[in-house]
Amino acid sequence: MIVRREADGWTLIRQMDHAAHCAEIARAWRSGPFGDGGVSAALEDAAGRHDLGWNEVDGDPEVGEDGAPRNFTQFDEARHAGFYARAVRTIARTDPHAAYLVSLHASGLYSGRYAWRGFRTMDWSSIGADGRALLAGEQRFRAELAGALDPVAIEFEQAWRDYMLLETFDFLSLLTCFGLESAACGPVPTIEGRFAEMAVTRDGMWEVRLDPFPFMGSELELPVECVHVRGDRFNSNEELRALVGRGPRENRRTVYRAAG
Repeated sequence: MIVRREADGWTLIRQMDHAAHCAEIARAWRSGPFGDGGVSAALEDAAGRHDLGWNEVDGDPEVGEDGAPRNFTQFDEARHAGFYARAVRTIARTDPHAAYLVSLHASGLYSGRYAWRGFRTMDWSSIGADGRALLAGEQRFRAELAGALDPVAIEFEQAWRDYMLLETFDFLSLLTCFGLESAACGPVPTIEGRFAEMAVTRDGMWEVRLDPFPFMGSELELPVECVHVRGDRFNSNEELRALVGRGPRENRRTVYRAAG
């Protein structure tokens, strides 16, 4: 779960709702100044399913030691690496190219995102046996998968651009869904053969300004589904799960604007 303190309680966003938000960003990008031919169907699918593994835990939200809902950033490496690898294999059954890109995303979480900047990255020295096993396993899996894919789709420049766009879509969604604090991201693929750094200015809890602006027009508004639970701290996982189960599904309005 993505967990945010809001008003009289906590707003919780399932990772797959965040991923659906990413897919909407991918579709909107396709219509913008850098999107002509830049977002394949496989990349859109990868954006919409890059966090599929979180389904294993999002159905049963947990309470941390402080009594607050446990955020997705607080899960241990062993659980995280395991469900990410399983999700990549699930995606491969229906879209091997999307699985290839999600595998790169999974590996990037344990590899400094391959020098893509914007998120706080994990220090290599802090990665344990489970993270290293994921990296080795995903490398083998991609090598096996490559034979079933169009060679052009996984040629270095194309795969690299797709990977960087996937990270960009994830970043843009987490800016508004999670409230990620970051002043910029990049390299961001723009027109063919070119890359840029995208600057970020925060307008509000769910609103940001971007430069350059990658969508059509000067503003993009997208809803993201969530549930809001009242309270400061919770006594048990069961208490939190009951509140989340009874809580109505709501939408939050996320907004992206052109700078200036």
